[in-house]
Amino acid sequence: MAIDKQDSAEVFRYVSEPAAALTETLRNGQGDRYLLLESEQPLRTLNSAPWGGGFGFHSRLINRQVDKSYMCEDPLTEMDDFLNRSEIEAATAACLLTSVHMSGVGRCHMRWRETGPARSEGSYEAGPSGDIAVSVWVTVGYSNKARAGRVLAPAALFPGTINVIVVIEGKLTDAAMVNAVITATEAKAAALQDLGVAMEDGSAATGTTTDAVLIAATQSGRAHLYAGTATLLGHMIGRAVYEAAMESGRIYAQVLAGPGSGGA
Repeated sequence: MAIDKQDSAEVFRYVSEPAAALTETLRNGQGDRYLLLESEQPLRTLNSAPWGGGFGFHSRLINRQVDKSYMCEDPLTEMDDFLNRSEIEAATAACLLTSVHMSGVGRCHMRWRETGPARSEGSYEAGPSGDIAVSVWVTVGYSNKARAGRVLAPAALFPGTINVIVVIEGKLTDAAMVNAVITATEAKAAALQDLGVAMEDGSAATGTTTDAVLIAATQSGRAHLYAGTATLLGHMIGRAVYEAAMESGRIYAQVLAGPGSGGA
């Protein structure tokens, strides 16, 4: 279906196919359960988690479920062991960890297609025009909800995760990749507010204590200098993250947050 229509040349649509021709698989093996997203060509990535962290190029994006009691003195080596068990070459993978069950993944795929004269965003873009596609996968659990900037005792700081993966068909500068992280984080916080996730004093939670964001781009097609909410790309990132976070958050609230669920 179509969402906010700004003019005759701009229609944002929800679609069923992931951006960048990604394949999605939920895998189980040797006690491991994880979401695997695979691309035929390496994607330019920016990952806030240490496994394939920072900027890089990866053809596999992984959201791995671990037990809520997971604690490891050497998480990098432990992740390498997991990848070896899963027969995945470590150098190809950017990974996230969560204790949220993979049945609680929220997804949103959006595409914007020019149907009229090319729209210019002035200094926001450079290079050729063309379609924009954004796909998002989110796992939400908030048993350890947090509000950034709030004073907390050290004992209140314990791990828990909302993971966000954003995949973009487009060519992004490094600055635009960082901008995408900001937009995705703002959309996550907005979803938590609309889900009614609040701290004990009633103030809105902005996330959990160990949230992670992974941005991936094809580095082909339309070029983007920015990815804030003033841009077509930023609008799509924000909307897709919000929708996926709302979906996963509702699943968590209705199913995974029940007794004995072990939600994050």
